[in-house]
Amino acid sequence: MWTIKKMLDWSRQYFEDNHIDNPQLDSQILLGHVLGMTKVQLIINGMRPLDENELAAYKKLVIKRVKEHQPIAYIIGHRDFWSLDLNVNENVLIPRPDTECLVEQALAWIQHRLDNKPLPWPSSDNTEYSYDDLDSRQVYYEEISQSESLEQKTENWLNSQANRFSSLDSDEARQAYENDVLKSKTEPDEQSKHIDSACKKLHIADIGTGSGAIILALASELRDKCEYSAVDISKAALDVARQNAEKLSLNIQFLESDLCQNLPESLDVIVSNPPYISDGEMTELSPEVRKEPELALRAGVDGLDVYKKLVPQAFKKLNPGGTLFVEIGSKQSESVEQIFQKTGFVNIRTFKDYGRRPRIVFGLKP
Repeated sequence: MWTIKKMLDWSRQYFEDNHIDNPQLDSQILLGHVLGMTKVQLIINGMRPLDENELAAYKKLVIKRVKEHQPIAYIIGHRDFWSLDLNVNENVLIPRPDTECLVEQALAWIQHRLDNKPLPWPSSDNTEYSYDDLDSRQVYYEEISQSESLEQKTENWLNSQANRFSSLDSDEARQAYENDVLKSKTEPDEQSKHIDSACKKLHIADIGTGSGAIILALASELRDKCEYSAVDISKAALDVARQNAEKLSLNIQFLESDLCQNLPESLDVIVSNPPYISDGEMTELSPEVRKEPELALRAGVDGLDVYKKLVPQAFKKLNPGGTLFVEIGSKQSESVEQIFQKTGFVNIRTFKDYGRRPRIVFGLKP
């Protein structure tokens, strides 16, 4: 009789014999998927026997894992990322925990920006930057503090118009004046345009979004405080990202684009986990990783091909004070920082992942 416990023990040993990483965890995930149980429920119900259909379904998944080297996420069709349950398939890169480090750093930056606080990290060259210098919304705050309140200004304006209107001596003159007032309301002056622009929501864009993991994680935290765009060169990947956004009820604009090409202008934050595996490293990847789309992995002889295109494009799209966050290979920090510096970014720095390896490069457009 094949009980849950007995089947888990068998598949764990089978995975170990075939050099599968995380044999116990993979066994629990696959059997939990078949039975609709959590890992805790599998343990509690360890002596429950499996029927023939359950056995057949589970063994089919085990064979896929060993013989076909299919990643667990592709087999079960979803992956957890940042507390989100994301659909994944062979058209998208499987989200990894290290990419959550990018989300953490971007969130810290954005929250400080929204609150108009000093930057969350000191400059690498000991230069002090703050949003007093970089955030155009400061213009708005200064305008309010140095003049009458908006309510008082409006009341004064209305009173002056009423006095002027009452002084007109004919119906024709009054009608002409009303038309002029209506026209002025539909054509705001330059100062109003500047203030409206300064106070608009921050616009965040994700380049090479894949499953949408990064932009969806940010949107799940920030909600309607920002606007969101995400691009990918792959239509199939965008289909997966759209499904995830709909499932999570998050409003994201998805665009098919080669890097930043079709993105709107005047962005405030750009995030990206681009391909960064060199041609030589591609041959050393595990069979499971090679099942993921090559388009999302390979990046030329030195693994820097995409950064050389992406960083200058992002610089052009960003507003002054805008920021770029990119994930990198653990040995690429110096090379990518140099690309940022040559492009014109300042306050460049590298953040480490959970394994203390260089993983995220950040730069600010002055």
